[in-house]
Amino acid sequence: MIRTLLFSVFLAMILSSCFEIDENILPVVGIYRAHIIGVAGPFDLIISTDKGDNVIIEAPFDGDYWHTIKADIDNQTERVMDFNIFNQQVDKDVNIKGNGFFINGTIELRYTMKFDNETVNFKLVGTKI
Repeated sequence: MIRTLLFSVFLAMILSSCFEIDENILPVVGIYRAHIIGVAGPFDLIISTDKGDNVIIEAPFDGDYWHTIKADIDNQTERVMDFNIFNQQVDKDVNIKGNGFFINGTIELRYTMKFDNETVNFKLVGTKI
């Protein structure tokens, strides 16, 4: 009896801790040919799923060094999906935050990177390959 109860509790904890991917964000996932306006390009930007409506984006956000960030996607059922990049530390004394959108295979991200005491604004534009 105790074994069955413990097994049931353990199984319930495992199953409840799993996160499903929101299938509405799958059109966003893929490889993009991207440019950072006035800084760098072209390069391949990679977007993959994380959990729920979150994605992982890998790119040289400052034009030089590759970083991986997480972004939250809103309006998944709408024609235009919104990206929110919450404040994240991508390197020692380097933070990033911003927003953007996805529509018809095109992504645009507007973000700010703070390097020590210097703040730089960027705009990244990409087309899905």
